[in-house]
Amino acid sequence: MARPRAPRAPAIAGAIARILGMGASVVLLANLIYESVNWAKTLGLSVTVAVVALVVDGSELMGVLDSTRTIPRASEPCVACGDVLVLCLAIPSVFLIMLSNDREGTPDEPYPWEGTDALSLAVTFAICGLRFLLLIWSCVDCCYAIRRPRGPENRLAPVDSHDELRDVPPIH
Repeated sequence: MARPRAPRAPAIAGAIARILGMGASVVLLANLIYESVNWAKTLGLSVTVAVVALVVDGSELMGVLDSTRTIPRASEPCVACGDVLVLCLAIPSVFLIMLSNDREGTPDEPYPWEGTDALSLAVTFAICGLRFLLLIWSCVDCCYAIRRPRGPENRLAPVDSHDELRDVPPIH
C-alpha cells in the first residue's frame, strides 16, 4: 500500500514547532554574539543552549522534512532526551542572564546592554516554553508508539531482505 501524498497534520505541526525553535535559537545566538562583541559580556551557558537547541531541532527537522526518507530520523526517546537537555540548560541560563547585571547598590543610570539582556531573557523563556510543549508532545508520541501494534507491515526489515529488493524496479 502506497503512502498518502498529503503529509499528516502532526508532522506539519511538529515541523512548525521545530522551525520556531530554530528561529528562537538563531535570534538568541545572534543577540548573544552582538552583546559579546559590543560589551565583552559572554554568557557561555546561553550560547550552549542556543547551539544545542539548533542541533536538536535541526536533526529532527531534517528527518521530518525528508520526503525521500533517506535521512534516518532519531527515535522518539532520543529526541525527548535532547529536549530535556535543552530545557535543563535553559532554566539555569535564565537565572544567569538575570544575575549577570547584579551590582552593589542602586544604579544611577541603566546599563547600555539592558535591552539585549531583556531580549535574551525573553527568547530563553520562549525556548523553555517551547521545549516544555515539545516534551509533552514527545511523551504522548512515545506512549502512542508503545501502544501501536507491530504487524508485519510495521516491522523494520533488514537491508538485504528479499521483500525490500522486490519493490525496486529493474535498471535498464
